[in-house]
Amino acid sequence: MKIHILLFSKPNKYSEETSSSLALLSAAAKKRGHELEIIHACDCQLEFIKKPQVLVRNRPIHDVKVLLTRANFLGEDLDLHVSTILQFELMGIKVVNDHLSVMRAKNKIRTLQVLKRHNIAAPKSYVLRSSQYLPEVVEKIHSYPVILKTISGSHGLGVSIAESERGLRSIIEMMIKDESAAPLIVQQYVKESAGKDLRIIVVGGKIVAAMERIANNRNEFRSNFSLGGRVRMAELTAKERKMARLAAKALGLEVAGVDIIRTKDGPQVLEVNCNPGLSGITQATGLDVAGRIIDYTVERAMKK
Repeated sequence: MKIHILLFSKPNKYSEETSSSLALLSAAAKKRGHELEIIHACDCQLEFIKKPQVLVRNRPIHDVKVLLTRANFLGEDLDLHVSTILQFELMGIKVVNDHLSVMRAKNKIRTLQVLKRHNIAAPKSYVLRSSQYLPEVVEKIHSYPVILKTISGSHGLGVSIAESERGLRSIIEMMIKDESAAPLIVQQYVKESAGKDLRIIVVGGKIVAAMERIANNRNEFRSNFSLGGRVRMAELTAKERKMARLAAKALGLEVAGVDIIRTKDGPQVLEVNCNPGLSGITQATGLDVAGRIIDYTVERAMKK
């Protein structure tokens, strides 16, 4: 079977993680007798004449049975890219992950809203549009240091730490210069989980792999593999397994990377990724995570 992948990087401008994940997916597909074909979003034209259509380099597409989305983009272009995913869905093509789930996962505010709506524990957070009321906000969250996040971002980008009110205020005032600027998320810093978290891959509602990520030095609070973090296989508790499955289901993601931290109050979901990297989890566990994604995608294509 030919499996199409929708990619949002420009051709020949892939990040190291994108290239590595694509190589793993391609090898897994080939091993199973399938073929991968990449569709670049920048090559797509959306046609609205008789019915919604997607043209790739101005040519109609006819042989797409299933589309695996690798949403490797940031939030600045969220609406445009989500609309591209939706156009394939309007053509009747099966899409993994669909546009709604990608929208929820790519916008950290929406992610928090969904998690709280489903009573899934997450760090205390505030969304701010100015530096006003900072003392009151930090007091409710806990105390300094606090984590500061942009509403989009991945692989640890768009995340910083503030050790004091003066530092936090200066960052906020620098990044929110006027009313048109995007808001920022101020989040509780969980001391006992500093520099460590769990990345759990959920495919089709089932946990297929889990690793622990550890920051590469004491001065780095982010544990991302792409930033040099160390990885190793993780043993999950029953509560962590249940939480990962619930988080993926709540966002509607068929393929998800759920990041969980261990706190004195129990596990909390830090983030839910709709485009999890595959190199770190493969290295840490030795499992064929890409193969599980390919198998599930083919299964979805075969379902009526």
